[in-house]
Amino acid sequence: MAGALVGGAFLSGFINVVFDRIEELGEQQEKKVLTRHLSHISRGSLGPPISKVFNSHMKSESLRTSLYIKDLLSKKSRASKLKYLRVLSFRKLDVLPDSIGELIHLRYLNLSWTNVKTLPESLCNLFNLQTLILYHCYSLTMLPNDMHRLVNLRHLDLRGTSLEEMPREISKLKHVRILDYFVVGKHKDNGIQELGGLSNLEGSFEINKLENIADVRQARSARMLEKNRIDNLSLKWSSGNKMVSNIVTLRDILDNLQPHTGLKELRIEGYKGERFPDWVGHSSYNNMTRLTLLDCENCCMLPSLGQLPSLKSLCIISFDQLKRIGDEFYKNDNDHHSSPIAPFPSLEELVFHNMTCWEEWHVPHPEAFPQLRRLHITFCPMLKGDMLNDILWRRVSSLREGNEGRCDEMVGGGDALSIRPSQSFNATTINHQPHAALQRLIISGTGEGVAAPNLEALPPDVNSLLASLHSLDIHGSSNICRLPKGGLPPNLKELSGGGCEEHVRSLSWMGNLDALTHLTIHGYGCNKNIKSYPEVGSLPHLPSLTTLKIWCFDNLETLECNELLRLTSLQQLRIACCDKLENMEGEKLPPSLLQFEVDCNEVKVPNGGDFILYNILALGEKFMDVRHFIGHVYLYIWR
Repeated sequence: MAGALVGGAFLSGFINVVFDRIEELGEQQEKKVLTRHLSHISRGSLGPPISKVFNSHMKSESLRTSLYIKDLLSKKSRASKLKYLRVLSFRKLDVLPDSIGELIHLRYLNLSWTNVKTLPESLCNLFNLQTLILYHCYSLTMLPNDMHRLVNLRHLDLRGTSLEEMPREISKLKHVRILDYFVVGKHKDNGIQELGGLSNLEGSFEINKLENIADVRQARSARMLEKNRIDNLSLKWSSGNKMVSNIVTLRDILDNLQPHTGLKELRIEGYKGERFPDWVGHSSYNNMTRLTLLDCENCCMLPSLGQLPSLKSLCIISFDQLKRIGDEFYKNDNDHHSSPIAPFPSLEELVFHNMTCWEEWHVPHPEAFPQLRRLHITFCPMLKGDMLNDILWRRVSSLREGNEGRCDEMVGGGDALSIRPSQSFNATTINHQPHAALQRLIISGTGEGVAAPNLEALPPDVNSLLASLHSLDIHGSSNICRLPKGGLPPNLKELSGGGCEEHVRSLSWMGNLDALTHLTIHGYGCNKNIKSYPEVGSLPHLPSLTTLKIWCFDNLETLECNELLRLTSLQQLRIACCDKLENMEGEKLPPSLLQFEVDCNEVKVPNGGDFILYNILALGEKFMDVRHFIGHVYLYIWR
């Protein structure tokens, strides 16, 4: 019987039954199946034959674990028989039935990714419940009023919900250790003061709607300083909402939300005060590795952060009133615990984004940022280029990646520098001093194909300046048409170029790039007259090139395949955003080619497939002139 049942269950393909034990009864060897754990994975409800198996053979009184049974509680009679259930997990559930309250022995309930909008009050009868997972229940806006009755709850996961406020008296859940998310209510029994009784919180914790805190006394009652098991804290004021407290009081409120000094990560979002309290950036936070300050629209001064000894990542985003970063950023004279170390001794990543009024950045300490590896400065239109250049090149010995734009953008990381030139940016910026460690350089226009007005040429001695350069990306800057006399660094392995029609039409300037393996050519801003590509005789022999990408030639109609035969190592060819491409001239592609991908609107897909993956011989009507392809080549055609 047991064997038949197991076979039937697995033959159904959807249900997995785990038997706890089989008992022998008397001389007839009658067997009784006690099902302890049941898992059902399907798109629908329990239908025949699975429901028949469930109803006929499962002794629901013995069931302890049920995973993904959509209609398990649809019948009251069934719910009463499942009262010994310990673990229950649902998927594709719209409504949690009231009968959930009958499962009084339930320890674990998982409703993550379901569509429930509310939870029944009967849920609060589950006094043995220890874990309630509501992760990414986007439609859930409120919790039952009597949640405080779940006195044994240890883990309450509310991430990804749309809760408008917390239920009343949640401070009675004394045993809760993991509460990822708390929404501050406007009333005494669901306000910030309810956190005061939750002394065992640990891990990551986010507090939302801090605008509902009326005064300092309420903030102090949360007793955040005592919650020394929290590693990652996020403090968030909602954007655009009216504040219960005034701007003057906000600094004191944040001051009284000070976390313990063992905190590792901190995020402050939407703070409307003009200045930060002294604890933000205090050197006593010697375990803090990551700090994010976001949407602090009234702040006119950054906190002193340079003395955080372990800080590795700092993101400062959307400070609308900030005009200047000066000495105060590096050291707080009131911080008597700080040591005479170089500012930001451990910082590896520094991000500034959307600082619309930022004009000046002073680095008074030449030893600052000794470990910086990644610098991002994006959408900071007022930042003075000469000041930025001085800071950047001062740190370039350790900086492996950077990006500057307009600034319009300065983005960087591990091994790269990306430059979006402003009106104060020109070739002397790059020529300022050698950058032996730099491996990746990106130079682009100021946005959407607009050319950088002053950058017309790369430095003549770029080979010695960028001796370690392996990757170069130049795009959106149509004025960059003068290449250095000595050519590009011969060690280049990756090159992406476009914007200058002269260089796009004739690629002979790549002749010395024997190590080049990846080449991308894009036609932004220079492609109106280019209908056939590559032009005859324009492509040099690149012996190491394995990947070629041709992008965004609006008027390109014909691909000259014979020119590609010069690329004897080519394995991947991709053509994208060339919407008028219809023809391929020539009878061959390189014999080494293994993958050919076409992503253009005019390409007809054979047999109506969304994409095709088959031998390149089946090119379709418009490519039938290409008659000879060697080997097993994959063709992708995207409509």
